[in-house]
Amino acid sequence: MWVSVMRRWVKYRRAFQILFFVVVAAGMFLGMRPTPPPAAYSWMMSFYHLGGLFGCTVLSYLAFPRWKWWCRGVAMFGVGVMVELVQSFHPNRVTDMEDILANSAGVALGLILIAAWKSWSSYRRHGLPVRSW
Repeated sequence: MWVSVMRRWVKYRRAFQILFFVVVAAGMFLGMRPTPPPAAYSWMMSFYHLGGLFGCTVLSYLAFPRWKWWCRGVAMFGVGVMVELVQSFHPNRVTDMEDILANSAGVALGLILIAAWKSWSSYRRHGLPVRSW
């Protein structure tokens, strides 16, 4: 079964790459539009930020598995900061430090999940944990 999962991952890599760029573009569009998105509670906005960048970070691993962890983290953190920077230029949007922290938490959780996946898959294949991460 493990070989089947890895073959499918390689087979659909181009689809993951396209999906990654579509999701990042959609997230940037939604974050940069001039009208604020509807939210009933302030914690919902933090959840949107955390969940969005968590998903983008995990999807970036599926699309580009050879990226270094720090490169992936910097790129995803940069996307979040860029959205917040553009929001500061809209008159009815606000840049918030809580949003940047939620973005960072989403990226960090995504990187932790990727590290756990790499460690588990290495252990499954070779019986050894990953040493170079």
